[in-house]
Amino acid sequence: MFSWKYVVDYFPDIFAKFPVTLELVFVPFIISFLLGFAIAIARLKKIPLLEQVLAVYVSYVRCTPVITQMFVVYFGLPILMKQFGVNAYDWNPVIFVFVAYSINISAFLSETIRSSILAVPAGQMEAGYAVGMSGFQTMRDIIVPQALKISLPMLGNMFIGLFQATALAYMVNVIDMVGKARNISTSRGHLLEGYICCAIVFAIISLALEVIFKYVNKRLAFGHQNGYQRVRRRSES
Repeated sequence: MFSWKYVVDYFPDIFAKFPVTLELVFVPFIISFLLGFAIAIARLKKIPLLEQVLAVYVSYVRCTPVITQMFVVYFGLPILMKQFGVNAYDWNPVIFVFVAYSINISAFLSETIRSSILAVPAGQMEAGYAVGMSGFQTMRDIIVPQALKISLPMLGNMFIGLFQATALAYMVNVIDMVGKARNISTSRGHLLEGYICCAIVFAIISLALEVIFKYVNKRLAFGHQNGYQRVRRRSES
């Protein structure tokens, strides 16, 4: 029978694995952001052959479930590394999750970053050239900061989505919050209570992240919202 007592009893042991969950979020997100940015720039440069290869990579990753990619990496990477004389069968399962999530998120981030850069008016690049800046300087100092502001809402959504996707990591023997809940629940015969603990933590953290990203996005609006409100008041008067 369901008991709230078990929910309270399980909570400390399950929440103790929260740092593992955070690690599964931050490490792949940083790696995938750098990889996604590189993919976006390479596709914008329209380098022959490379642009087509990257387009296929992005399409394939976006069209396949992350759980499938994780299993492919978990079972396939050791076989691949064995060809180079590296024994990956003894690696920590967290490494395979890092690789799988980095591959998955980088494809989505690359499209977000690419579309954000394209959303910056072309005149910004021309203005940089007009004042004597190089293409790299213009991209670094003018285009990229504006593109990051444009992409911030989507980046926040992807970060929250990745945080929730870490719940799948237990399927490759990673002992995070869900993995710990599964082990405790199985040993004590109360499954629902452990998963309710995880659901509570995921809900609270996801809502907190949503509030934080909304606040940051509002701070970076640079008065656009206030300007909109002034225009609206004038039109009503």
